[in-house]
Amino acid sequence: METKGDSAQREMPFFAIARGSHQAPSEFIAAASWVGVLRYCVQRSGFDDYEVADLLHISHGYMSKVLKGTPGLHGERLIRFMSITNCVAPTQWLAHNTGCDLTMRDPAKARIQQLERELADARRLAA
Repeated sequence: METKGDSAQREMPFFAIARGSHQAPSEFIAAASWVGVLRYCVQRSGFDDYEVADLLHISHGYMSKVLKGTPGLHGERLIRFMSITNCVAPTQWLAHNTGCDLTMRDPAKARIQQLERELADARRLAA
């Protein structure tokens, strides 16, 4: 505004509501294959498979094979995949197929527990 006299420059939204990780419907998880779950994550993410591959630092060809079921995503790479796509459907699928239930942590409760631990530590040191 100082140089041109207009308001062409906009504010940058540094603070925004963070979305929680998406959970797939349980009916879908019960009927889906592993590859179907991975494809679901990519489709829900708003990225195409090449963009997800780039963010995972894997080749487009490897990503294509992953989405066809030839190789897989394991360990830290699977966690990064779920973080990038903002979808925990692979974890849901694993839990379902091993007879477990998946419970998502409540970030507010986790923060309260952390603060309570810090307060207890501070009281113990002060005593």
